[in-house]
Amino acid sequence: MPLSQKLSSVEMTLKCPGCGNEFTKPGRWFIVAAHYRCEGCQRLHRLPYPEKVELFERYAQGCEDGLGSIDSGPAPLG
Repeated sequence: MPLSQKLSSVEMTLKCPGCGNEFTKPGRWFIVAAHYRCEGCQRLHRLPYPEKVELFERYAQGCEDGLGSIDSGPAPLG
């Protein structure tokens, strides 16, 4: 499943699996990122494609259901 370009400007929040620290980036960042360093625990984490798909699906679903606007989206993934 391709990642929706319609969500490229939507601010998305992801929770670090190591420490629970949340960070927010625009969808376009998640499209190209392969890994990230958590500001909370300083660990380097992979960002595999299936995790990106899940994140984009949650934001797409949240926008369709009215749970979040195109600007805010649903609750953070994690």
